[in-house]
Amino acid sequence: MTQIKIVQLEKVVAGQTLFTTASLTANGREIVGVIGNNGTGKTTLMRIIAGMDADFTGQRLIQGQVGLVAQVNPITDRSGGQETVTKIRTMLAQNPEILILDEPTANLDEEHQDWLVGQLRSFRGLILVISHDQHFLTQIATCIWAFENHTVTQFNGSLTAYEQLKTQTNLNQTHEYQRQHRQEHELKLAVQARKEKAAHIRRGSRQMGRVERAKTKSAREQNAGKMEHNAHALLMRAEKQAVVTKPFEQRAIKLMQTDFPIFKGKTVVSADHLDVKNVNKTLLQQVSFQIKPGERVALVGPNGIGKTSLIQAIISHAMHTNLSQHAKIGYFNQDITTLPLDQSVWGFIQRASGLDNERTKTILGAFGLSAPFYPRLIGSLSGGEQVKLQLLSILLGESNFLILDEPTNFLDTQALQALADYLHHYPGTVLLVSHDINFRQQVATRTLLFQNKHLIDPTKTTMHAQKPSELPLLQLKYDRLMATGEGSVQELQELKQQIEQLKQHAL
Repeated sequence: MTQIKIVQLEKVVAGQTLFTTASLTANGREIVGVIGNNGTGKTTLMRIIAGMDADFTGQRLIQGQVGLVAQVNPITDRSGGQETVTKIRTMLAQNPEILILDEPTANLDEEHQDWLVGQLRSFRGLILVISHDQHFLTQIATCIWAFENHTVTQFNGSLTAYEQLKTQTNLNQTHEYQRQHRQEHELKLAVQARKEKAAHIRRGSRQMGRVERAKTKSAREQNAGKMEHNAHALLMRAEKQAVVTKPFEQRAIKLMQTDFPIFKGKTVVSADHLDVKNVNKTLLQQVSFQIKPGERVALVGPNGIGKTSLIQAIISHAMHTNLSQHAKIGYFNQDITTLPLDQSVWGFIQRASGLDNERTKTILGAFGLSAPFYPRLIGSLSGGEQVKLQLLSILLGESNFLILDEPTNFLDTQALQALADYLHHYPGTVLLVSHDINFRQQVATRTLLFQNKHLIDPTKTTMHAQKPSELPLLQLKYDRLMATGEGSVQELQELKQQIEQLKQHAL
């Protein structure tokens, strides 16, 4: 039987423990979701399982041929997901018994993500998947390996069940910490009261005469000593109690209107009968739209349909676009080749940030770049960490119109939530592209869909005039085509867009 069994494994890097685990197991047709922040060792463990890293202590038992599809490099591979799809297809053709995927959805649009879900569900073997995409993992994972505090633990169940358990555990820990804190306060008061009473007994009453005070001195000393002993016993009891650590609470991100350039006007950017072309191919035809101040607009559509080309048209003031003179653009496109690799993280971000140092550090910490990162040279960071740093330099800059092209790729769960929180508090306007459905649902106040060379606002237009009651039938048809593999890419795209339109209408 196909099996993975790991016992008492420890991985040390540069003299420091990267992670340890007491026991990890997986077998049969399980799909293991491997989760944790960037830099915790997820990829390293996968390389150990694949036999590509033998520098560890502990036991590793692997029964079955292993196939590993490595994560695409955020620096060199910017192919819009095609490279990932090709690698996965090639590996599936080799029929490994154990399939390992490292961040497979980082560059995939929704149609290819759905294709991948179908492939993994029908795979007749054991699967390990590193991913920060909660929507993706929720659909496939039957078991979770979680990296946290240099330890890897296993949870047998779905990602949803794991998150519910973790939330309840954190809540219980918070309540226990608060109870312990109250108890410590009460004990301190009790100890202080006993010490004060012992001092009072030792002094004796003011009404005592000299003779009585002398006669009772020995008894008073004895009673005071007992009282002090009781106080000491209370302290010893408190010290012997198990200490409950305070659950980590990220400081709230606070942004003010005055932190960024003030926008004056009723429209940030608009287009009137705009055509967008790539070489000789028409991507958008006669599109018109407006984006108002304070809106957070998501552009949605498959790879290659024209989202980035539209962004470029806006930035370059293309004909038939009107960008307000008061708009100060902060543009992120994952191009980290211009980062100054010989500068320190803090030096670079301090120069880029328009906020004070305290709030800049709070936001860096929220994204997982805490104080130990500050003195490090940018060139020493991983590709994913450099992407994160480049994104932060744009977010913290002096802009009032953020244009973010795939900002969620290569971000861990902590950074994804921090980005969502930041954009919620951002007083300016946001135009973004992301294939992360959960992230879009958290952030976007409005969606523009790319369909048949047009931009569709689902809240205003329905191209196919379906009724909301038709949503289950469309979903059933889509699921059947995905399961059987009979549908063409174009047909699947159109069905997916129709489903999303109806879902928007149902909100």
